[in-house]
Amino acid sequence: MRYRNPDSGLQIDLSVLDSERKRFCRVALEKLDENVAWLEFEEFAFSFDSPVFRASRSRQEVLSDPLYLVLKDIWLRLGIMQGLVAPLKESLTRAKTRESRKANPDLSPHRRHMAIADKPVVPRRRSR
Repeated sequence: MRYRNPDSGLQIDLSVLDSERKRFCRVALEKLDENVAWLEFEEFAFSFDSPVFRASRSRQEVLSDPLYLVLKDIWLRLGIMQGLVAPLKESLTRAKTRESRKANPDLSPHRRHMAIADKPVVPRRRSR
């Protein structure tokens, strides 16, 4: 069994999952097809009753678990479909960063966003 996100091209091999975890993944995919509410899916997928957390002993195990990766991707897809999560726009972000660096190469990285927004570098003092 493989999971594939047609939008991002993400592919995850689920053959290592046991039958209970595969069934849980199928139910999650059904919820994606039904377009259930984003927070409802979050409660379903990431509650402490979820098979992701039952078998794991550490945070690292959870973050590298194929089931967790699939659930996280489904959760983000639902959020994007329902307008609760902004889709990733890499090209726009890269272009702004490139323009900022060309215009102000000597600005420190944490100040570049201020130059883009045409905000003053130093905040004005409040008058008393």
